[in-house]
Amino acid sequence: MSHPSLHLTARDFDAYAAEKATSKAYSRPRLEVKQRALAWARGVVVRLADLGISVDVHGSDEHPSIRNKHRADCQWVFFWRDQAARDELDRLLDRGRSISEAIDDPSPYTRHAFLALRISEGEVQVCFAVHPDAKVDVDNLRARVSATEDATGEPTSPLAAELASALHALPEQFSFGAGGGERVACSAATPDAIAEMLRRAADGQVPLWIGWAVPRETAVEHADILDEQLEDALVALAPIYRLVAWSRENDRIALDRKLEGIEQERARAHAELEAENERWRSEQARARERSMEQARARGDERVEAALPARRPTLATLFKSTSSAGVGRGEPRPAPKHGGEGAAPARRAQHAETEHQAKPEAPQRPSAEHAPRAQRAPSGEPDAAARITPEPAKAGVLEKGSRVRVRRGPFGDKIGVVSELDGRGGARVLLGLLSTRLEIDDLELVVEGRERPALSTSHRKPLAPTPRKAR
Repeated sequence: MSHPSLHLTARDFDAYAAEKATSKAYSRPRLEVKQRALAWARGVVVRLADLGISVDVHGSDEHPSIRNKHRADCQWVFFWRDQAARDELDRLLDRGRSISEAIDDPSPYTRHAFLALRISEGEVQVCFAVHPDAKVDVDNLRARVSATEDATGEPTSPLAAELASALHALPEQFSFGAGGGERVACSAATPDAIAEMLRRAADGQVPLWIGWAVPRETAVEHADILDEQLEDALVALAPIYRLVAWSRENDRIALDRKLEGIEQERARAHAELEAENERWRSEQARARERSMEQARARGDERVEAALPARRPTLATLFKSTSSAGVGRGEPRPAPKHGGEGAAPARRAQHAETEHQAKPEAPQRPSAEHAPRAQRAPSGEPDAAARITPEPAKAGVLEKGSRVRVRRGPFGDKIGVVSELDGRGGARVLLGLLSTRLEIDDLELVVEGRERPALSTSHRKPLAPTPRKAR
């Protein structure tokens, strides 16, 4: 099965023009771009899962809505933490948040760090972003870069050094900045520079941005290779996401204990509420019982008043005053109503039927992520089959050599050596990207000399059917 293609065209970029952003008449072309982008994103999710990063995929609204401020001037595809992790943090982020703040910004995408693909009228970009409203992730990042530097300018904290090394490992085309302002190359990133960008982002209420932006003209010209390049760029940003985004394994602010305290507080509040509800139900039951007793008493009085007066008999007429019975004006004792009290008792004595446990459906074993789709075998030889990989040590690796990347986010990609640094590394040109790789991670490729003949795809005409002799 072929991988879903993004294949952006000029028409796709035109759908997000400024004059069309507030109109729902252009929602159809924007919806087509969104559907292709979400289908393309499934391949990124598989590759991130192979790295141990579990994410959910969501797309922004393609029509003007309250979540995009009634302007559909771009299309976002978000890769962020799964639903269970978001719910766990939202309980903490919602504390102290007013209703006016929730109404002013109902979009949930500013409250969590994320990887993203963004398509606008002038460019397409892949990035890692964290907004100041994502307080947990921002505090986690500040804790990582808060260490001071020594006299040599190197970070003294291994956490800050780890983040700086991850930024330096990105290709040369990657940069970072605050929102759409001035951006700095990732190769020049330092903990102090990142802290300064965080301060600018907090002052302007814009996200901290790390990524790669491709202009519209370049994207349309190289549309045949752009899909794979964008996917590789998002995978290259995965280490940045792992170091910045908060998780129980990456907890630099002792948030785990706060979450446990919140859970205990919720459990205590739930228990108090249940006890209060139980008391209310008991009071209501007692009030109903008293009301029923009063109603029965009133009914007995009405029945007693409706009975005719008793005529005197010999037994009552000559009865002594000491043993005199109930007089004519005294009310009779209320008759016992055995039937009314017995009915609820009989209903309460019904035995409950045993619930037979339903057999659970056997769960299917989770399917391993399938490798990337390969071409079906056919009579035509594949172009990759004509390239014979050889170890870099077996030949001479020089400028202009074609090499294959053996591992990493650009694994199995073929590029051209543009520079050798003499320290065991090489600058490799991979399509639109240029990055430094170790020579041990490269293999020389040699193209085959003979080119096999291609078989035709046209159908051969069928032989005419011989006519029967009369």
